Amino acid sequence: MTDYLKWIRSRVGHRKIILVYATAVIRNERGEILFQRRSDFDWWGLPGGVLELGETLEECAARETLEESGYIVEPIRQIGVYTSPEYDVHYPNGDEAQQYTVAIECRVVGGSPHPDGSETLENRFFAPDQLPNLPSWYAAMARDCLNPKNETLHFDPPRFDSNVGEGWRDLRDLTGAGRIITPGATAVIQNDRGEVLLGLHHSGLWGILPAGLMEIGESISGTVVREGREELGVEIAPRELIGVFTGCDDAFHTYQDGNQVQLVSSLFRADIVNGTPKPDGKEVLELRWFDPNHLPENMMPRRKRLLEIALGSRNVNK
Repeated sequence: MTDYLKWIRSRVGHRKIILVYATAVIRNERGEILFQRRSDFDWWGLPGGVLELGETLEECAARETLEESGYIVEPIRQIGVYTSPEYDVHYPNGDEAQQYTVAIECRVVGGSPHPDGSETLENRFFAPDQLPNLPSWYAAMARDCLNPKNETLHFDPPRFDSNVGEGWRDLRDLTGAGRIITPGATAVIQNDRGEVLLGLHHSGLWGILPAGLMEIGESISGTVVREGREELGVEIAPRELIGVFTGCDDAFHTYQDGNQVQLVSSLFRADIVNGTPKPDGKEVLELRWFDPNHLPENMMPRRKRLLEIALGSRNVNK
């Protein structure tokens, strides 16, 4: 398996980039949570690491857990996505990253505990009322996993940075056209009649929107709000995170300019809270409300699949 982190750092150096992580929250039969004492920061955290090209988030969480702890785990459910700029990481070697971290609850199904001695110095289960001192994002993941009232996936509130701009374009100047992992968001908007808002793209295909890539300095829900302003000219409010999806064939895309990506998509339900949707005339040529039972045939394959997930028509590998 290609070491994606090593590859992209060889191109961009220490500069801040958005990295996609999967983190495992593992509970034993007593309800205790597995934590690892990390060697790079000498703090307690949860098993996990950077997504590799071609992986699903669940595969990444299981792989990293096995490498770091010796446990074989089975994913149970996604807990949420943690993307706030407050969770930025500054590594001892000088690397900087904004996290796009998906927390996944897992259970142990095999293996034996042994820290790798490299990234992990110690593994230990902690009772919920005796957790160690944790960085804020790990504390939030553990809290969200333990809270029985959480019936929906966690996402951070909309957050923006005034410098949001050409981050991905600047990155391409360093990486070239090779495949990079790009986190983004899209939303399903329905009106009072249950009709779905679709936009006709300049490619001639319809798709759910707004949709776009997350930029440095914003949270993933902030991406949805920003794209709503840019593509539709309205204010929208993300209401529910349905799930985060990647690793399937339709996650791999090559743009007209030759740039290759693996898309990691946070799928939201959202409401229009102000304004009337209008196409921007650049990316979106036409907007129309469609009955979910009578969708157009010429739809973008990935956005069609995400819409089907939102409408509950089928279960798919995330």
